[in-house]
Formats: sequence, C-alpha cells, structure tokens
Amino acid sequence: MKPKFLFTLLWLMGHYYLYAQKIASEILGKWDVWIPGAVTYVVTNDNRTNMIYQHGAAMNTLTIYNNGKYTWGEYSDNIKIVSPWYAQEGVTYYRISDARKNTYDFWYKKDTDQLIFLAGEVGGHIATGTRLNGKATAPSEIKKPVPTREKPKAVPAAFKTGQEVLVEWSGSWYNAKILDYKDGQYKIHYIGWGSTWDEWVKPSRIKAKDKK
Repeated sequence: MKPKFLFTLLWLMGHYYLYAQKIASEILGKWDVWIPGAVTYVVTNDNRTNMIYQHGAAMNTLTIYNNGKYTWGEYSDNIKIVSPWYAQEGVTYYRISDARKNTYDFWYKKDTDQLIFLAGEVGGHIATGTRLNGKATAPSEIKKPVPTREKPKAVPAAFKTGQEVLVEWSGSWYNAKILDYKDGQYKIHYIGWGSTWDEWVKPSRIKAKDKK
C-alpha cells in the first residue's frame, strides 16, 4: 500500500469518525449567547467602597444543526465533541470557533435549558446561551439564500456611521456605536467590549441617545 494512499485513507476514517459523533438533540436550535455582567468593588482614597457594575454584552446568535454543523454570526463550521482536561464525569463537552478562530467549549445545563460557554482549552465560564424559540428544534441543514435578479431598493440610513446609540438586547438597552449600514441593517459595536461581539441588528433594536 502506497504511503500517500494510506495517509488519505486514515484521514478519511478520522474525518468520518469525527462527524459520526452523536450530537445531543438538546443542544439543537438557535441560541442567544451572552456574556454576563460583573460587579466589582473599588476602595477610594478616603477608604470608601464603591460598587461598579459592568454590563454584559451580546455575542452572535448560534445555530446548531442536526448534521453536526453550526453557524455563529457569519461563520459556519462543524461542531466537535471534546474531552478537555477539566471535564466532569457524565458531562458532554462541545467545541466551536468564531470567525477569528477563537475556540470555545460549552456544555448543556439541563435544569435551566442553557449552554454554558467556557474559554476554549482553559475552562473558565465566559458566557451563557439562552434558547431563542423556547424549545429544542432540529434544523437539518444550513439554508443558503436564493439568489434574485432584482436589485434591492436602497433604504436610507437613520443613523450615521460613528454615531453612538442605544441597542436593545433581551429587553435592556446598551451603549453602542454604529460601524456600518447595509441592506437595511446596522453593524454595531458594544462600547466597552471587544470587536468579537460586534453584530448586525435591525433598526427596531436601535434608538438615539437623549441629547444632554
């Protein structure tokens, strides 16, 4: 058997084994992934203690399909089942990546119906996934948009690039900045958070800040 053929055969076997791993039905569907807020305490020069609350931040929507694929924001790939060094007995861990190739592990918390996200290969809790539709679903594949010959009509932008606004997420409003405008949606950046959390939102989730 030629070495090149043997290498190809082993790669195909490993590839097949990876995607033959069973993805639990509980994690299928769409999830809002959110970094929780944090409370810190600062001691002032006059020995007073001040509490500072840092708002949480939205990550991109995660969709997990029953064919082993996922879409996170604009990035798609195959989900992996892993056994990290911090694994607890009886818990299944999954690994995904974002568009910047940052890796994240997560596991399913049954009693709250949530995904618990951990820093990839480190293990610290960094985010929580909440199911969008309230029940487990099993989308079978990534649906590609159907191309059209009609040119979309230009929609005038109500907000300007660089403008600071308020963006609604899960019933609360957060400080953000307009980065771009395309096809009736705005790309926004949550102020105080890295560009990983930037996302495209509809105008209905944006409002102007009150002028002081």
